Amino acid sequence: MFQPRETNPHFQPRIQRPAQTNEHTDGSTLPTRFKPSPPSPSPTVPILPRSQRPDSHLPVPLPVQVPLPVTVPARAPQHSRPSPISHQRFGVPHYPSPSLHVPPQRRTKRLTWLVAICCVFFWIIIILGGLILLIVYLAYRPHYPKFDITSASLNAAYLDLGYLLNGDMTLLANFTNPNKKVNVEFRYMVINLYFEGTLIAARYVEPLSVSPKGYKLRDVHMVSSQIPFSRRHVAQLNEQIQTGRIMFEAKSFLRTTSNLGGFFRYSYWLYGHCKFVVSGPPSGILVAKKCETKR
Repeated sequence: MFQPRETNPHFQPRIQRPAQTNEHTDGSTLPTRFKPSPPSPSPTVPILPRSQRPDSHLPVPLPVQVPLPVTVPARAPQHSRPSPISHQRFGVPHYPSPSLHVPPQRRTKRLTWLVAICCVFFWIIIILGGLILLIVYLAYRPHYPKFDITSASLNAAYLDLGYLLNGDMTLLANFTNPNKKVNVEFRYMVINLYFEGTLIAARYVEPLSVSPKGYKLRDVHMVSSQIPFSRRHVAQLNEQIQTGRIMFEAKSFLRTTSNLGGFFRYSYWLYGHCKFVVSGPPSGILVAKKCETKR
């Protein structure tokens, strides 16, 4: 007859397992820490012959190998970071606020404040000075004075010993102030006379002052005495005397001062340059000229 399978483990037949020893197949023994723990006691169950067992028709189960216990080394404790959600209040998650490091306040040194104040005053002075100069310039519109030659007369010009120049010339110099509201003073004036690039005479002119929109004339007597000439200069001078057109150059160095309204004065240098042509001596007169004044 068919016998139902017993499901209660207490009534199932006990299967004897082979005794386990601490010896390996090669005869060595296991260390003490790898020895298996003794099985826990279980209730005694009567052993019946196989023919009388209710599950005699079932296959015999294979022996089960018990794994050896493995010791895991303890890990060092780690500092656990707090969970982003540490508390809940009324069902709403609460996130912890991050800690902020506020640097301590530092007091500014007195020397730093003093330097900053000096820089501010310096820039204020520069800005105000620039504004004042701009206002003065727009109010007075200053212009540079001019140097010119109104007339010239060649009284004498001859060569001594064939190469030494002796000459006598009178220039009428004109000093003009083109400004409408600015007075100009000529403090230092020197006029040099040249022939073909060679200096033949020089004269100092006394200081003078010119009112706005005015001019002043000064006679400048230029005398040349025993000026050595080269052969080229001798040939050029003889040729120009024969043609009646002798070319000269006059260069002036002027130290001037402008007076703006009586409260602002500034000085500067001017350089005048004139090229002019006179007729032959002894009654040579001005024939042509070209003058310019630069700073």
